Amino acid sequence: MMKEPEKTLKFRSQGPQLVRNRLKGKIFLVPTFVTVIGIFCGFMSILYCFQGQLELACKFIGFAFVLDGLDGRIARRLNATSAFGREFDSLSDLVAFGVAPAVLIYTWAFKGPADEFGMLVAFTLVVCGATRLARFNIDTEHRPHFLGLPIPGAAAALASLVFFYPEPIQTQTVASFIMLLTATLAGLMVSTVPFPSLKHLRVNDVPPRILLLIVSIAVAMAWYHNRLAMLIASSIYAFSGPVLMLVKRTAPTAIEKVKTVIR
Repeated sequence: MMKEPEKTLKFRSQGPQLVRNRLKGKIFLVPTFVTVIGIFCGFMSILYCFQGQLELACKFIGFAFVLDGLDGRIARRLNATSAFGREFDSLSDLVAFGVAPAVLIYTWAFKGPADEFGMLVAFTLVVCGATRLARFNIDTEHRPHFLGLPIPGAAAALASLVFFYPEPIQTQTVASFIMLLTATLAGLMVSTVPFPSLKHLRVNDVPPRILLLIVSIAVAMAWYHNRLAMLIASSIYAFSGPVLMLVKRTAPTAIEKVKTVIR
């Protein structure tokens, strides 16, 4: 009876481990691919802004928002986190939530009535978004909250506003208000105002009746007035940091109850 070649015996003994090692290296491509799709969504949003299709531009920012929440979870679930993935994700966020919303808001509100100054405000949004991402990457302290408004939150607030009323702004008064809003969101991103993290949100301490009421209202608004629901939800989060800080200074006992829910 002929003996099997030595290479065949070695492959049978070590083959499964070699396959696992090769697959382990490829697993890192999964969250990276999701991040690439996020960059693509930001790129498509910019292109649709140039074409005047602002609703589609808002939708692609929304797609990027969903993907931004998935890539990190996928990486942690597959144990595929890396320094490269973190930096690459930040670059994706800058395109999808910094450049794309800036081009969107400029095309929608600033291009006509406030061209030059509006261009500066839109650029400020990009710079503050890049600063926020850079600070987040070098921050090694683990907190139950965000330090400053996350860039996806600012992008969601602006995109939901355009999605709610996609017709281009023609009046100087409204354009000035939008510039003030954009500058405020940019300032909140580079501020030290704490913003709640949805990862640490706890609903177990909320009374069931109140929780059921909130969920019912949210579902009803999302079903009948989805544009208004997205605008309200994104606006509430975008300004939740200053509101909670104000409540903390005026009513310390009330904020402690809120913290027990957020933790």
